[in-house]
Amino acid sequence: MISTTVNSTVSDICIRIPQHYHRQPIISRLISSYDLTVNIAAALLKVDSIDDGWFNLEIQGSFQQVEAGIAYLQKLDIEIEQLNFKILGKEGIDISDRCSRFQSSPQIQDNQAKFDWSLIQKQTNRAKFHVCISKHYRYSPVIAGLVSFGLTVNIVGASLNTNTKDDGWFDLEIWGNPQQIVFGLRYLKQLGLQIWL
Repeated sequence: MISTTVNSTVSDICIRIPQHYHRQPIISRLISSYDLTVNIAAALLKVDSIDDGWFNLEIQGSFQQVEAGIAYLQKLDIEIEQLNFKILGKEGIDISDRCSRFQSSPQIQDNQAKFDWSLIQKQTNRAKFHVCISKHYRYSPVIAGLVSFGLTVNIVGASLNTNTKDDGWFDLEIWGNPQQIVFGLRYLKQLGLQIWL
């Protein structure tokens, strides 16, 4: 569940993922490296496709965390088609205007945006599976829940329509030690989500 903290920033973004990034855990990196809560509101990423994929993301964290996450995406030259911010006060009430442009501050260090592939290379265990995202979990950060177990999660395929009446699905690759993978799969099962290995 997304928590509301004093002066937390919520950002709704639509990003396009080029084909050469389809095998990289970009959303997992947003969660683990920048301590953001990320919910995937809609997505389309065809498995083994040369077409761009796209994700509508709801991101929450401090302004600095969101800013650093956006800077990471910009460093990768990932196209951000839509960007809206709001600042939440103590009671989770919107206390700011939405804006259509974002410029990251020069204080963001370039080395924060570089992906450390040694994280995956040290983790020799991998699981690939297909998970159905029930319409009841459209507003829950399911991928962020997996990352909380210390897993690196890559979405290699996705279909999550903006129509909230339909279920969606993700094809996932996860890396971690055997215990982390078991806990991650158990977490999905506890949510009642269908998994095909």
